[in-house]
Amino acid sequence: MPALFHGASRLALAALACLAFALPAWSATRAPTLADCHGIKDLAFVAHLDDDLLFMNPDLASNIEAGGCVRVVYLTASDAGEGEGYMSGRERGVRAAYAYMARQADEWIAGTATLGQHTIARYALQGNPRVELWHLRIKDPWLGPGWGSLTPLSQVESAQGLKADTLGPTPDSYSRADLVATLAELIRRYAPTTVRRLDDTITVPYTALCWRCAGHSHPDHIASARLVREAMLQAPGNYAETGYIDYPSQEREINLAEAEIASKAEIFRRYAWNDYHYCKGPEGCQEPAGPAAAWVQRAYYVSRPDTPPRLQVDARGELLLLATGEANDAVNLWDANQRNWLTLGGRTASPLVSFSYPDASAGLFARDALGNLWVNRQQMDGAWQGWQAVRGARISHMPAVMSGKDTAAVAMGNDGQYYWTAPCHPGNCWNAWLALPALADALGDPVLARDAAGRYVVLALDRAGQLHATRQRQADPTAGWEAWRHVPAPRSDGGLAATRDADGHVVVYLRDRETRRLQRIDQVAAPKDAPNADALRWHAAKDLAVRYVGAPAVDADAYGNPIVAVLDRPDGRLWLVEHDVAAELPFDAGSPPALRFLHGTLYLAARHPGTRQRYDLRAREQDVWRTVQSLAELPAGGGSAFATPAAQPLARQ
Repeated sequence: MPALFHGASRLALAALACLAFALPAWSATRAPTLADCHGIKDLAFVAHLDDDLLFMNPDLASNIEAGGCVRVVYLTASDAGEGEGYMSGRERGVRAAYAYMARQADEWIAGTATLGQHTIARYALQGNPRVELWHLRIKDPWLGPGWGSLTPLSQVESAQGLKADTLGPTPDSYSRADLVATLAELIRRYAPTTVRRLDDTITVPYTALCWRCAGHSHPDHIASARLVREAMLQAPGNYAETGYIDYPSQEREINLAEAEIASKAEIFRRYAWNDYHYCKGPEGCQEPAGPAAAWVQRAYYVSRPDTPPRLQVDARGELLLLATGEANDAVNLWDANQRNWLTLGGRTASPLVSFSYPDASAGLFARDALGNLWVNRQQMDGAWQGWQAVRGARISHMPAVMSGKDTAAVAMGNDGQYYWTAPCHPGNCWNAWLALPALADALGDPVLARDAAGRYVVLALDRAGQLHATRQRQADPTAGWEAWRHVPAPRSDGGLAATRDADGHVVVYLRDRETRRLQRIDQVAAPKDAPNADALRWHAAKDLAVRYVGAPAVDADAYGNPIVAVLDRPDGRLWLVEHDVAAELPFDAGSPPALRFLHGTLYLAARHPGTRQRYDLRAREQDVWRTVQSLAELPAGGGSAFATPAAQPLARQ
């Protein structure tokens, strides 16, 4: 059945009758379109009524402020075993907080939505129906004496054959399969640009978790995140994914600016007035206090340790190693002279992309959790200019970038369309994103190269695993692009990379979906006098006989021949492919590698296996490998917003 409003609560029955005709069509019959949402569709899943306010802000508030759509799904009733009265108060609290975020009166249209056999309570903000709050209302008592025991949500997530009952006027129950299917259907129908969730990486058993223990979280937080991760596998898409550190964030350094903290605290306070465990109304309310005071000062993302570093050469010919900090969420640069890490700031959970400008200066892209792309450029004296936003589309994935005189970038926008851009000349800016021809069912990670005729070529996969290519019509930045054409290749699930061979022809690498092995596909160099000599054609794929995860690292040797490095499995062994021959290296790694050929030496960098974020930098000279440096652990602090937040918090209503 479609997800429809089936009724209206007492708090908005009259308003619904009077105003339904004026509301956008999606409030009653469909999910909002991307145009309705000004390019932003956030779908946030949390366990409790306040998890989003404490751990996902300021991101949700920023997207509401930007005119985006934000739908928050609360899995539990958050009743703590105290019944509907306490649940209702907390629900009033989150409504008050979101009305304040949206700068609207606290007036809501209430109803229900049906997904399969399940009925979900649903509220849309009357003054801004792009803001929606959905409630599954799974009962939320401890099933034992408290910490160290289970809750209904954590029990149903971890044990087979059980169901969790709901609280409220429409009794319901969910098995684990029901929950995953319901969350997956919510993702499919909403078609988000970002799915936000809590931290699924905590490995402490539910029954061993304890309050205020370092690195511990609430079992409902972990269970909700694991269920969402599984639902995402059932409902794949080009949306971005952001996980949030919850309770353990209090153990990290403060990383929000004063204006961000003031705004986040006031938002939480609007909630706390309605939660009698915090306050009994506005008078005398001292919240946020205690742990909540620590949480509103911080916002940290879940980082994956298999994110590869970047190796880049600066204008002085020095090698740079860059990495996103797993502890500080910042952009970090290894200073080889001082043998320590420098922090360039920012707040990101995404990989980094480095490149060189036409004048050989080093550049760096980073993406924030709102989909904005930021660029930083190193000056000739080694100092960095600071972060600047790239104008135009918000992107769901990091861009592919070419370096040097061919500097350009291509990325997927929130709308599922590919865009490309190049640096402004002269100056330090980048041009606004320009749309490429549409590719049906496109996936999010294209690659970019420039052929011997000087024309950019973009290659990308669709959801069926087929490879496609488009090319500029002429070797001119203002030229249009050819229609996408299918490239004969094995079906692939990713692992794309592109470069040029010694003759300047495009070479593509990808992973065969069935064998998981690395494939090489070369552009055909047709004679100029041949029929259709100008057509973009490709040789048959060549199997390079090595399995790998992630994406290949690609560079060229002194003669322009491609060199490829891959990781064969998570926490596995590194392989090097030269002249299409794969050789196993005697190095284990915790991430796919970075690769750079410089002054006759081949450098290879990858994360060291283990829980601590360290990197090994190795070099090959005259066929002999040596360890250049085992880099120290990255700093714990130094992250911040890419841009200075507004000086004023949200105005009081």
